[in-house]
Amino acid sequence: MQMNNLYEHFGCTSKEELYQKVTKDDDSVRSLVDFIDFSKGQMNSKEVGISSPQDFIEFVTKNKMPSKDEMVSVFCSTKSEPLHLSRYKFHDQDDLKRALKEGLHAGGVSMFHLSNSSMSTGKEAEMTNYFKTFGIDVIDGFSYNEFSDTITSSKEMIPYSRDKYAPSVNNVAESEGHTKTAYNLQNGINTYQGFDEFTSFFANQEIFGCNMLKDNAKLKKSLKVGYQYDWQESFGVIACDADGKVLAVKELFKGSPNASIVDKKVFTKELLSREDVSKVAVFHNHPSGIPEPSAEDRNVTKGLKEISEKLDVQLLDHFIVGKKNVYSFAKDIPEYVSSNEDYRKSIEKQSKTKGSKQHACEMEL
Repeated sequence: MQMNNLYEHFGCTSKEELYQKVTKDDDSVRSLVDFIDFSKGQMNSKEVGISSPQDFIEFVTKNKMPSKDEMVSVFCSTKSEPLHLSRYKFHDQDDLKRALKEGLHAGGVSMFHLSNSSMSTGKEAEMTNYFKTFGIDVIDGFSYNEFSDTITSSKEMIPYSRDKYAPSVNNVAESEGHTKTAYNLQNGINTYQGFDEFTSFFANQEIFGCNMLKDNAKLKKSLKVGYQYDWQESFGVIACDADGKVLAVKELFKGSPNASIVDKKVFTKELLSREDVSKVAVFHNHPSGIPEPSAEDRNVTKGLKEISEKLDVQLLDHFIVGKKNVYSFAKDIPEYVSSNEDYRKSIEKQSKTKGSKQHACEMEL
């Protein structure tokens, strides 16, 4: 009988125990770790499919690199669209079968793989032939050198610095439609009882102690992992001290699949709950997957800004979580949130950094 409880499925009794296994990268929760890695890899990805070595490197570098006994495979559609990411121990037959099963269930017909540079050429060829046996076309293989921190395509043989393709922290609104993942359609992890509870707990644990300026990318990725599959709108608050350090993350409201209820009294009470709150950000998700703000979102943000500033608290940002990206009011419509030069400059710097990296890529292509 198939278990439908997330904690039972992974042999845990609580969200705290499961979180510890995830943070320790325990083999027993590998599929959940893969889900989290894939979610981070999707962040701000504008490419429809992987059409060049640079596309693959930009996608995969957002994830944990393979250790000496591991490989990372990205299974793709007929259009080379990423459908599923799997990290596995290549000498473990059961782990290898798991990766194959998940890739096929996701609808994968082709794949890219990334190995550690310590893997022998013969072993890499063996892995390529393994997947080809089952009708999966291996488009390209890549090697990660942990000493030089570079990734090299076996076809192009040009080492690319991973730092150049570091995850962007720029927020952009998602265009119409979104890429569905293996986890949404096939794996079913997001349908398990306790999934929403765990992912929101994961996000809160990852965000607590971060700095709104320095750790902005981690914060947004954590929100995406935590709320992108929530079937109803969730609204929360991120409370910070004067330096922008996150003091608390709290989910305040649960709404319907297409609306959330924000009670001004509850929000005010939360801001007044501790004296060291100087700055705040709010977030909510769009179950539709498209994070473009609605007219109601704009009105609510205006109201929260007014409340915050009357209490001498700055509303730094309002994040809207979608299936692929996280929208930022501070970046796209800054007049709706409080004016904070440090935060604004941080966002502008991040945008310029992303722009220069994209230009460099275009020059090389």
